Amino acid sequence: MDALEWIVPCPKKATIGSEHLVLSACRITGDPAAVRAVAALTTALGDAAAASLTIDVRLDAGLPPEGYTLSAGPGGVVITGAGPAGAFYGAQTLLALAAAPCETHERCVPECDVRDWPDLPLRGTIEGFYGTPWSHAERMEHLRFSGRHKLNTYVYAPKDDPFHRERWREPYPEEELARLGELVAEAAAQHVRFVFALSPGLSMVYTDPAELAALRAKAEQVWQIGVREYALLFDDIPPELGHEPDKAAFGTAEGASASAHAAVCRDFAEHFLAPHGADRPLTMVPTDYAGTARSAYRDRLAAELPADVLVWWTGSDIVVGAISADDMRAAAASYGHRVALWDNFPVNDFDFARVFLGPLIGRSTELDGVPLEGITANPMVQAAASRIALTTVADYAWHLAAYDPARSHERAVRLVPGAADLLPLVEACSSWPPSADQSPELTALCTAVLEGGAADRLRGELGRLAALPADVPGAAARELARWVPAAHDMAAAGLAALDLLEGVQDRTPAQVTEALTRAEAHEANVLRRVIPPFVREVLARADASA
Repeated sequence: MDALEWIVPCPKKATIGSEHLVLSACRITGDPAAVRAVAALTTALGDAAAASLTIDVRLDAGLPPEGYTLSAGPGGVVITGAGPAGAFYGAQTLLALAAAPCETHERCVPECDVRDWPDLPLRGTIEGFYGTPWSHAERMEHLRFSGRHKLNTYVYAPKDDPFHRERWREPYPEEELARLGELVAEAAAQHVRFVFALSPGLSMVYTDPAELAALRAKAEQVWQIGVREYALLFDDIPPELGHEPDKAAFGTAEGASASAHAAVCRDFAEHFLAPHGADRPLTMVPTDYAGTARSAYRDRLAAELPADVLVWWTGSDIVVGAISADDMRAAAASYGHRVALWDNFPVNDFDFARVFLGPLIGRSTELDGVPLEGITANPMVQAAASRIALTTVADYAWHLAAYDPARSHERAVRLVPGAADLLPLVEACSSWPPSADQSPELTALCTAVLEGGAADRLRGELGRLAALPADVPGAAARELARWVPAAHDMAAAGLAALDLLEGVQDRTPAQVTEALTRAEAHEANVLRRVIPPFVREVLARADASA
């Protein structure tokens, strides 16, 4: 297999030779500013001072932002980054090449020349779902995953962290604060921007100086542990102002809350970010965060929000199948600000019975001149299983023109431990958006069988699901464990219906009904909109012919 198939995201330009450099012993040197790239290489490969093979990490400000070059040949390996982040990404590409299987060497890289840089400045994830927040260990591993795949941003915004939303005024307890500090440090080690978000809109009195001071105090607490980038979220709150002082200050006309939200952002920028010398501007989520049309809220926000504030937006709706370049342009125009896509993919907090394991689809790849800063994907409660989809998000955001959802998904399945062993389940849970047919292929096969053909093909696909292993190791497989028996029973119901339709001896309608009841008893949803309608149609035909 081509070694490039093991690199996600796909590089811009790469040539691979036929010869290999064995990495059993390497001497690793580098520019002092590229210390994290050198550390990543040393951790993975070791550093043998007397080795003849040298890996040298350099910097060259003339490369595109976050870009790098990688050259591996008889003289050794040279990684050159536009800056520390670019050098780190070059190191990740080298390590991905070294992880590709080789029949001859235990660990090697092919001779190659790579020149690479990202398309979108902002590429990352936002832990912004409702439900059980990720554990500290899951977040730490997610940051390492992000670094491997050149995702440069992680936004801390779990809705059910009480100190993020319900109790936003209260400082974090010391133990919680220490864990946040570990996340900030790990993010820095992985060249991931750690964005700390607060969501005060459920209860904040926007005009109260004490409330504004409480917001700044909370930000100050996490500044002390290394946070340097902030977001204020005003999503999923009542659209009207709820406190009399705010109504008196901003009025009660439609969209008045936008003036309040803009005032809070302005105060935070002027009285917290500016005095602290923050390098990056504020990001905010408006209450009116979906759709592309102008509104009274957006008109006020455009007029009153500081010009450098980045606005998050979810697309033409809250959860969407397609987002076009025209959608992005219209949204930016409606807010009067540059936008970032808060992509509610592959999030499942609206239906915990489902998991979304397929690739990112329907996002425009022709974004020249589009005022889009980038994408932050909102993952599932299942942190490890989310990495299948998030790997494809990384592929999309880095190299738009080369993004092929099917091919990217193949790479993701290959790279996420356990995913390949559960491939039939992954395929059965790959549709997007949530309203789409859960499996167009199986739906078509079911229809074909009812019309008199394709029974062997349907039996084969259901057999793959029925044969799913229940003992796959790894975090993703543990998270998907309850979907495996659901898949087994759904496949069994479909196979029983096939037996009945084909007149298999001793298969009775009662047995098929029992199999369907067992399949539908699972909370975990695997093909619930595909197989049961087929089974019921088979039962109806059997009843009609009895």
